[in-house]
Amino acid sequence: MANRTNENDNQLYRMNAADISISGLLLGLLLIAPTLLIIWRLKLGFNQKLLVAVGRMLLQLGFVGVYLKYIFLLDNAFVNVAYILLMVLFAALSGIRNSSLRLKKLLFPTFTAMLLPTLFTIFYFNLAIVQIDHIFQANILIPIAGLMLGNTLKTNIVALKSFFNSAQKEEKTYLFLLANGATKNEAARPFLKEAIRTAMAPNLASMATVGLVSLPGVMTGQILGGSDPMLAVKYQIMVMIIIFFNSLLSNILQLLFAIRNGFDNRDQLNKELFSKA
Repeated sequence: MANRTNENDNQLYRMNAADISISGLLLGLLLIAPTLLIIWRLKLGFNQKLLVAVGRMLLQLGFVGVYLKYIFLLDNAFVNVAYILLMVLFAALSGIRNSSLRLKKLLFPTFTAMLLPTLFTIFYFNLAIVQIDHIFQANILIPIAGLMLGNTLKTNIVALKSFFNSAQKEEKTYLFLLANGATKNEAARPFLKEAIRTAMAPNLASMATVGLVSLPGVMTGQILGGSDPMLAVKYQIMVMIIIFFNSLLSNILQLLFAIRNGFDNRDQLNKELFSKA
């Protein structure tokens, strides 16, 4: 009897997400028209940026939709890992550029700070949490890595900006600590702590209010796709935990590299680091 009840429950959620037709997409894109009108009337000045952003979004997501379909069908471990490496590279490039720092000095450290936590966390997720046999399974490996990298990128940008802004504003304090016998790491530690607190604050707030203020993307996507809401909840809990863990670990590594590369041989802040790439 219990098994029959479970089967009925499972059948209830065996449905496909409602398809969005071409006409539906076009009607959705029509919402941009009143948005542009509001921006123009209020003289906000970012109509052109919005149009460029929407254009890029359509091209990039359309391209992603096509090639991910074939990557999932191929499901080759080497291809999947290579794609993760490419995602990390683009995330590192974007993070440095949006932090107004030089690529030459911080590209490899940022790439490493994002790659190591992401590889560890994604394999832990596949092996210990979802416990799949094929840990390089494309349709799990790539989406979960993308979720983590997207959130890690945001926090890394905030962490880098906060760290170097504090280092510039409090340079006299930093030099005073050095003059009194502190090492470079000890003198820069207050900047590191404050940068991590600032970067992780939105994640903490999001975790504390999830379910009350919003239904997150993973949970919403699974429910729309026909999953049991309780399964969607379990995935969402695990995803939020691994995102927080991955972001925190990446931020710490990123800032440790920043301390190492952001100061010159005299342990003073390297002014050349702030030149735009």
